[in-house]
Amino acid sequence: MRTRRHRTIRAWLLPWLLAAQAAFAAGSIDVYALPYRLVDEQGRERHLADWRGKQIVVAMDHSTYSAICSSTGRRLRSVGVAAERLGRDVEFVIIGLEPHKDTPDTWAAYRKDRGIVGENWHFLQASPADTPLVAANLGVNYRYEYDDLLLDLRILRVGPDGRIERVLEGYDTDTDAFFR
Repeated sequence: MRTRRHRTIRAWLLPWLLAAQAAFAAGSIDVYALPYRLVDEQGRERHLADWRGKQIVVAMDHSTYSAICSSTGRRLRSVGVAAERLGRDVEFVIIGLEPHKDTPDTWAAYRKDRGIVGENWHFLQASPADTPLVAANLGVNYRYEYDDLLLDLRILRVGPDGRIERVLEGYDTDTDAFFR
């Protein structure tokens, strides 16, 4: 039954995912126009459009540890340090990949473990149905392997107009260049 359900979900999502990938590849995506309802750490409803007019750094990650830890959180902290050093006014928007696990408490532990402080950091979650669509629109690839979440390290710098200005992927170490 589970396999049949997954095939049905995949068949329904595939056209949406392909369209999102095509839009992303063409550079035509307006991140602030994405329609997904998000919930922040305080339980407030948010949308990416709430940050229109501001420069944001957006990424997807998960708040809990697994056997295969994500390095996205460590890279985000490095990007945050670079932003402070360069005097950049940036909002950080991190969207959970595991809505059933990414709770205010687990995000608080994530912040503490990575030394993330500041009102300019926002930890959000989409609904379980919307999470794969958000990921596809942002170009974030992820999958489960032996019940552990594996994801690409992908951090986006989004301009005030919603256009993606820069992408940090993999283990690129020049975080200052991310803001040039």
